[in-house]
Amino acid sequence: MAPAFAIATILTLALGIGATTSIFTLVDAILLKSLPVENPSELLRLGRESHCCYFDGFSQKGEWSIVSYDLYRYLRDHTRGFVELAAFQDLTLILGVRRAGGLDNAQSYPGEFVSGNYFQMFGVEGYAGRMLTPGDDQPSSPPAAVMSYRLWHERYGSDPSVVSAVFNLDDKPFTIVGIAPPGFFGDSLRNPSPDFFLPLNTEPYVDVEADLKLPFQHWLELIGRIEPGRNPAAIEAEMRVNLKQWLLAHWNQMSANDRARFPEQTLYLSPGGAGITSMRERYERWLRILMLASGFVLLVVCANIANLMLVRGLERRRQISPSMALGAPVSRVVKGPLLECILLSLAGGAAGLAVAFLATRLIVRLAFPSLAGLAGVPISVLPSLPVLLFALIASLTTGVAFAVAAAWMAARVDPIESLRGSGRSTTRAGSLSRKTLIVFQTALSLVLLTAAGLLTAAFHRLENQDFGFDLDRRIVATINPRLAGYRPDQLSMLYRHIRDSITNIPGLLGFVASMIPALRAS
Repeated sequence: MAPAFAIATILTLALGIGATTSIFTLVDAILLKSLPVENPSELLRLGRESHCCYFDGFSQKGEWSIVSYDLYRYLRDHTRGFVELAAFQDLTLILGVRRAGGLDNAQSYPGEFVSGNYFQMFGVEGYAGRMLTPGDDQPSSPPAAVMSYRLWHERYGSDPSVVSAVFNLDDKPFTIVGIAPPGFFGDSLRNPSPDFFLPLNTEPYVDVEADLKLPFQHWLELIGRIEPGRNPAAIEAEMRVNLKQWLLAHWNQMSANDRARFPEQTLYLSPGGAGITSMRERYERWLRILMLASGFVLLVVCANIANLMLVRGLERRRQISPSMALGAPVSRVVKGPLLECILLSLAGGAAGLAVAFLATRLIVRLAFPSLAGLAGVPISVLPSLPVLLFALIASLTTGVAFAVAAAWMAARVDPIESLRGSGRSTTRAGSLSRKTLIVFQTALSLVLLTAAGLLTAAFHRLENQDFGFDLDRRIVATINPRLAGYRPDQLSMLYRHIRDSITNIPGLLGFVASMIPALRAS
């Protein structure tokens, strides 16, 4: 085997298989993989799509996919067929975190309010300590929280004393009762994933303006584990009846518009093994486009390798001709090209896996820029079993295809013509195939370059939108005083102090302040 030919073939295959495998790794992690929990096939979620949020009213458009705490308890207590029905916050909660007794300033970390049976429903055991229980989710229970493995490992060096330690979350003391297991990032793919899990009944404790008793504030997602042998359609029908009964119980609180829309109010259950799929719904279209583009790249690579194999086959005709002339069987003659192609394809697949690993890490880092490392990313960059099988099948498919082409060329050798030195005729015999592959490769490359150019132009327009004012030397800053422990009645004085301080900064030409109304627990 010629070293230059082998190196060129392996590198070309590594590029094509690596690009395709890296995109398939993301497709597998985001579109295909289930949550790392016990028996994900037994989970059902409320709603077919994610909707957030409804803070005023008793009607939702299309379907009920998000509920209030009052409706959650009603559905949990009146719906048969669920082993557990858990609720959790739809929005990302940003907490100001500081270990009690420490001198460090509070740091911002994402958190999530969950029902007491959340971990029990998923079948998730604690890596250290224990998980939250229904006993923790009572108004009179001491404030407890669970920390993510990522934060415990990266920020606190896996210090065992963190378990049972007190942390101030938004200046409220919580006891860390356990550490979530590695690889568990919560109920959905989200950026950022929660670092703290808090009981639902501690929400009014953290946010003095919150009130769990308000039945018209819908901000909770639901996932439940059904009992073995139960029919999901029957559970869905029962939940629809329960929804109507709950709405009728609040008829006097409904507006005229809510009452008019009462007959159309309904809900649906969908498979919950993948969790809440808001990120999946957001990126599914683009991942399919990337998968299609990477498939084109692999086709271009295959055409390139096929051309190399054709040239290689033409060069080997003089070597094969004496064997054929002496009566060597065809099977023995084609054995060498077959073995060579398969070995090259497997070597290219192995190199492609390395390229895919590096490319996936790069893509994930670009998608999650707020995380310093990859330990907290809810997408694994390590090749999973489906990814390994995909790379193996892609490698063997290309290898067998090239091997068949090489064997076909070897079997069509005319010993007499080759021994007479008719190199011109053999060259002409292979020229049509080479020209066809070149045309095919050029056409695919043109399609890819055109699509890449259009996408680049679209991204350039997005990054350079005309907002109607000069963007040069403008700075936008966002603050959340709640993270530092400020109460609502202190905000007016704080904002006046900030405004006065900023306007006195030398060189500042102008200052505009706006306050965005805070969403519930956000």
